[in-house]
Amino acid sequence: MLHPGLRWLHRSCLGSSQPDPEIRNDMRCLVFVLILIHITVKAQFIDNFSDGNFTSNPSWSGDTAAFEINSQDQLHLNSTGSDTSCLTTASTRLANTEWSFWIKMSFNTSLNNYARIYLTSDSPMKKSAVNANYIQFGGSGDSIVFYRQEGNTRTPLFTFPGIRTNKSINSIRIKVFRDSTGNWNLFADSSGGQNFVPAGVFPDKEILPVTCFGIFCRYTSSNASKFYFDDFYVGDIIYDTVPPKIQSVSFSDSNTIQIRFTEPVDTSSLNMAANFSLKNNSVMLQELHRNKDDPSVIFITINRNENVFFCDSILVHNIRDFSWNLLQDTSVFFCYYIPGICMENDLVINEILFDPDAGGARFIELFNRSSRLIGLKSLCIATRLPGKVKGPLIPISGEDRFLSPSDYFVLTSDSLKLCSKYFVPYPGKVREVSKFPSMDPDSGEVFLFRVPDTTVIDRMSYNKSMHLSYLVITKGVSLERLNPDIPSGYSSNWQSASETSGYATPSYENSHHYFNSENNLDVDLDNSIISPDNDGKKDLLLIRVNTSKPGIMVSLRIYDIRGKLIRILTDRSFIGDHSLFVWDGTNDNRQIVPMGYYLILVDGNDANGNRLKVKKTVVVAYTLN
Repeated sequence: MLHPGLRWLHRSCLGSSQPDPEIRNDMRCLVFVLILIHITVKAQFIDNFSDGNFTSNPSWSGDTAAFEINSQDQLHLNSTGSDTSCLTTASTRLANTEWSFWIKMSFNTSLNNYARIYLTSDSPMKKSAVNANYIQFGGSGDSIVFYRQEGNTRTPLFTFPGIRTNKSINSIRIKVFRDSTGNWNLFADSSGGQNFVPAGVFPDKEILPVTCFGIFCRYTSSNASKFYFDDFYVGDIIYDTVPPKIQSVSFSDSNTIQIRFTEPVDTSSLNMAANFSLKNNSVMLQELHRNKDDPSVIFITINRNENVFFCDSILVHNIRDFSWNLLQDTSVFFCYYIPGICMENDLVINEILFDPDAGGARFIELFNRSSRLIGLKSLCIATRLPGKVKGPLIPISGEDRFLSPSDYFVLTSDSLKLCSKYFVPYPGKVREVSKFPSMDPDSGEVFLFRVPDTTVIDRMSYNKSMHLSYLVITKGVSLERLNPDIPSGYSSNWQSASETSGYATPSYENSHHYFNSENNLDVDLDNSIISPDNDGKKDLLLIRVNTSKPGIMVSLRIYDIRGKLIRILTDRSFIGDHSLFVWDGTNDNRQIVPMGYYLILVDGNDANGNRLKVKKTVVVAYTLN
């Protein structure tokens, strides 16, 4: 049977229907073929049963009638009754040798139900007196033990720590090295994957005669078809020379960073100060520990501070795998919000459609008027119909979803109808609720609650009479909030959505939005992201301030997500009808600001002394090398 790499190379180098005209490519293929042939010859045997049999390449002998190759190309015991079944294949390796294989037993092992893998033996396994080194999986102690057997004397030499065979499915992958001086190195992945972790090292200089490698299954009738084997390799030691990499950085809970590597990493000498740091938040990291169930994962607890959103780069230094391969110092950018309590009026009801036509659907739109991210998982909505008690609380989101400042979120009874009937530029902000609360087509109330204490975050009463008086038909027309800073209870703060918008604006700015007749101020950003790294792409943010009244004086300030003033672009300046301001991503000291969310606040007064205020948010991000 060909080595997996040789099978691939055979197809790519010898089986191509269009030969490469470049001679050097032919030579490269030939060199690779010769190298892999050399590896395959030196290996005593490789068998992953992909050829569909175990009678050749290599040939197994013994109780062949009790075994088969299943549809997953695995060697499978397919016997009946209570018995012992064995297979052997030729092998003479001992010094400077690697043995590796996969085994699965779909039962809880016991005194009469266990398996052995004979790494070395001088005769078939069914003989009672053999000279052998074998690993026993299970038995009376549900453990994995390495034995040396000399005749009828069996000596346990090593027990794999932390791995038991007492589960209904035991899938395990083992790798064993023996050097020329008699030292045995054992590795295991208790999940059956390729994430090997050192199990231990022990010396045994005893040299026993070797003629074969074998499989031994002892079973009762209930387990006669529950042994599986695959991926046998016996040959030269294949050393791991590939360093680990960071696969992902995420959060396992609200104050724990989870770093997943491509393979298990050696945490025996890790400490926070030497191996991990944050670029912009040096005091944020507190303590690290490894996932006991997955050695490729490291957890780092952070200094918890509610209602803080941060973007930063975690710097990882001097991380090695168990073969001592060094991960190059790596920087990974990530953002996270530590949720606090959503307070009253942080999130407001911004638009409702309570009387849809046949082609539309009821919806309730929420708007984040605060300067913080809002966690939606702890919030619910409910409605009350005329003369009835309040209906059931409906969760806004069943997952840890957050709403950015000045952003929208829509709940609807039918997302397909909603998106078909109206212009919905951001369908990802729409959530269909299977049990959407009832809404009377004439009047009612909508509530936004915080759970579990049922604190009312916002509430509004709607009535058909709140629509514009000149509308002949109001079915299918939403009510829009004019100003999020004016309480929901003021009916004058609501108006019918415009005809030009299609009579509803789910997931984006209202057609009659929050600069009202007293505000006369509008702010537009040319982008939602600025990347001030001088690469010619999104290096600058253009801020357009528009007004329809003369004599307006404004200040334009930029704050970070914690509310700290970062930059003053203009302070109490008179503006024209259309004014343009530019932010280059720096603070007042002309230093580039860290990555994250920033709040742009435009406020001032008109000629009559009326207060004007508009808030926008922007993300500062960089391309990491």
